[in-house]
Amino acid sequence: MKYNIAKDIEIACKILDLSYSSLAEELWVPTSTITRIVKEGVYPNDTFLESFYTYFNSLIILPVKLNEQKVRFAKEQYGNVYFHGSRTAIEGPIDLKHSRKDIDVGIGFYMGETYKQAADYVYSKSKSSIYLLTIQNIDSLKIKELDVSLEWMLMVSYYRGTLDEYKDNETLQRIIRDIESYDIVIAPIADNNMYEIMNRFASGLITDKQAILSLSASHLGKQHVLKTEKACKNVKIIDRLYLCKDEREYIAMESKYIGENTKKEAKKLIEDNRRVGLYIEEILK
Repeated sequence: MKYNIAKDIEIACKILDLSYSSLAEELWVPTSTITRIVKEGVYPNDTFLESFYTYFNSLIILPVKLNEQKVRFAKEQYGNVYFHGSRTAIEGPIDLKHSRKDIDVGIGFYMGETYKQAADYVYSKSKSSIYLLTIQNIDSLKIKELDVSLEWMLMVSYYRGTLDEYKDNETLQRIIRDIESYDIVIAPIADNNMYEIMNRFASGLITDKQAILSLSASHLGKQHVLKTEKACKNVKIIDRLYLCKDEREYIAMESKYIGENTKKEAKKLIEDNRRVGLYIEEILK
């Protein structure tokens, strides 16, 4: 799916009350370039895309950024809107063919609840972008929602391959059979700091109570994971949002700052709750 650059130009010009010629002057291109894109459907090269989106991302006079405005429009039109960060373009319909099995909820198509959640996972790649999606016929889908809990930790640890020693345990297998029976699983997002904590729990270094309390400090929100083809067929791509270099650099800086503070908070919670709770060998004995 290509960027809807013609629509984005129209939105941007409306927000700033710019004519095509004024926009062309700001971008240092001929007015005919803008006209061909909007009126004739000519798709621009990568240099123009980066220049256009960088310009609108850098304007401090805007009440909201261009991508924020597009998200607002999508929510007004569709109600439920989800976000998928992609390192490359999505070609064709949503499916499970390109999914990895060794991540949080196993094989599935992953969508976040916010723009930032999706951006945090792909900002390091120069060709990355954010897709806006909506779920249709949601009442026809079987959905399971998890919070930060022992069940969630065991699920993520299982799919991540850190519980191979216990992979045949009946308690663990019962959790996985249940997860695999749903069309959509809604679960907390686990970042690298959270994986480190889960690995310590799976290795028997900290208790379930220590892990759960420290993982709750992340406040990363939840992800919606499509687990079946039926779920995939009921998801519609609304739009594709461009991540310019300036925005990706800002996201990197912000994520590093938040990550460092979250790590400190999680470490303190682990230290404050020593010997509280059960170890993995006591839970899956």
